[in-house]
Amino acid sequence: MADEPLKADMIRLIPKLRSFALRLCRNPDQADDLVQTTCERAIRSLDQFDPATRLDSWMFRILQNLYFNMQRDTANRARLFEKAMFDYDDTFDGERAAVSSLELQQVRRFIEQLDDDNRTVLMMIAIDGRSYKDVAEELQVPIGTVTSRLARARLKLRDWLEARKSPEGASQSASKGVVS
Repeated sequence: MADEPLKADMIRLIPKLRSFALRLCRNPDQADDLVQTTCERAIRSLDQFDPATRLDSWMFRILQNLYFNMQRDTANRARLFEKAMFDYDDTFDGERAAVSSLELQQVRRFIEQLDDDNRTVLMMIAIDGRSYKDVAEELQVPIGTVTSRLARARLKLRDWLEARKSPEGASQSASKGVVS
């Protein structure tokens, strides 16, 4: 309850904060957002406010720091976007993207052909990023079982990928009915 007078003083400062924010941003919507964020930050940090300092100075400093952070973030985002677009324009290869997409589809079809146990463990760990322990608990099997199922699935996948790379492996895979 001791914070109530401070909050009342903050409310009285809102017009001055908005005026200051407008001078900084030159955009009424951004200024309103900045004032709101300033008030939120000040209320959250009331325990850090030193009564020996002036409330208005403290809040103007919060607003100014938020504005500088916003400007820095905007500049960083613009720089990263520009770099990403520059890299994208220089490195995009439609043929390579199409080949990669087809290869991914073939890998998915191969994974679908794995035994249910091996496929489930492979998907949960390699695709979903789950831990061995979580997978073991969910499937209600020992961690060693999860490890061996994953190893078998990875080994089958590696053998399939290597067979696809070699010319004779591709024809053997086709004769066994394996997706290539």
